[in-house]
Amino acid sequence: MIAGLGRALGLALAVLVCSAHVGSPDVWYEGKAGPYPVLVVVRLPGVVPGVAEVTVHVTGAAPDRVTLFVNRYDATAAAPPPEDAARVSGDSATFVGKLWVMSGGSNSVTVGVHGGKGSGTAVVPVVAVATRRLPLYRGLGFILGAIGIFLFVGAMSIGGAAVREATLEPGQVPDPGHRRRARLAMAGTGVFVAVMLFGGWTWWNSTDAEFRQRMYRPFAVRAFVAQPGQLTFAITDSEWLERHDANYLEQRQRTQWSPLIPDHGKLMHLFLVADTGFAFAHVHPTTADTDTFRASIPALPSGRYRVFADIVHESGFDHTLVATVDLPGPPSAYVPSDSDDAFSVAAPGADGPRIRKLGSDTVKVGQPAGLRFVVPGVQPYMGMAGHAVVVRDDGSVFIHLHPMGTISSASQMAFEMRQPGDTSYGALARRMASMSPMQMGTISDTVSFPYAFPKPGRYMVWVQIKRNGRVLTVPFTIVSVPAS
Repeated sequence: MIAGLGRALGLALAVLVCSAHVGSPDVWYEGKAGPYPVLVVVRLPGVVPGVAEVTVHVTGAAPDRVTLFVNRYDATAAAPPPEDAARVSGDSATFVGKLWVMSGGSNSVTVGVHGGKGSGTAVVPVVAVATRRLPLYRGLGFILGAIGIFLFVGAMSIGGAAVREATLEPGQVPDPGHRRRARLAMAGTGVFVAVMLFGGWTWWNSTDAEFRQRMYRPFAVRAFVAQPGQLTFAITDSEWLERHDANYLEQRQRTQWSPLIPDHGKLMHLFLVADTGFAFAHVHPTTADTDTFRASIPALPSGRYRVFADIVHESGFDHTLVATVDLPGPPSAYVPSDSDDAFSVAAPGADGPRIRKLGSDTVKVGQPAGLRFVVPGVQPYMGMAGHAVVVRDDGSVFIHLHPMGTISSASQMAFEMRQPGDTSYGALARRMASMSPMQMGTISDTVSFPYAFPKPGRYMVWVQIKRNGRVLTVPFTIVSVPAS
């Protein structure tokens, strides 16, 4: 019974994470809400439904009002009314609000800023999915078990007392017949309560099994070297491979995955990070069926590599797929699969003169990391001033950053371009595939990436900047320490 109750509580405490972030659940966005530059941080709740905390910092003139609302990508009803965020005491430019996230999956938080410059909105995509069940603490289990036994005995006592004494006059002593019927009533009450508890236990187990079956799990994938100089990355998960089979989906109570859409003009951003050393690559595989992707292997040393692959669906749902691969060593000839592919085997500090980091190399957990870099002559790289990849030394944290934060620009565009109630898959994917990556105007020599490290440890950060028509990939080492 306690085990079943533990699983039930675990169900209620399912954790929400951003699925495209490995070990980094908070969402950071830096951009504009109309005329107002904003920094938005969304801290997702621990339950579904649950309450997300949203912090909005407005740069420049302090606004009069900030509003928030959250909605699923496929919502067909009208959007919920926006809620006012509260101004932080002593800081006229920072607002904090709380939102109920009622449905898992691809959602968006819409931030409205209103003031003397007019009104503007920013759409921040977030992915809320249940990924695990928290265990029931032993002490709490004993307490709940004791309460259950007390209530069980109490129910039997009440049943017996009702038969034994309810029909007697005040002060009258029950006769043997009343006492015998009372014992039978207590036994019957015990059996009834036991059957009810067994039914509840069975129901909880069934619910728990269904929940575990439906928990979010990244697609099963495989990375391997099929032929010299070529890396193959295959999505082997049946849920993706059978996504067009209506019978398969109906039998397993699954919904169809929407098509993939390009993010920064690429269907997949694939990263290779060496288990040892500093070797790193950011490549963009090609595909004919969105099941199997292939890319040329850069001139990386032999060894085992962690593989992280980012993909985005038309719904705005984004994944980071994780695998490992053993590379045999540098290919005899390297021809990039894509002109934006880049790699580095340099140690931190080797390219310091080309990219200079501002601020300390030691940061505190949960606080703005201050990832700011100076690079004269920056040019747009896949529509951004720069890209950065953060990986904890044990691989438990991975994040692909941009100057706009942790969000996928394709996810944001999917929400902005999608018409309310449009459930037709494919049209948006085709439209976005025909679009070129967003090009930027004037870019500052200082490039920043809004982020906070989720836990202590040693992190590698690879910053990628384009200058003079060439992509620079420069590594840095950052140590994150507890905030207290």
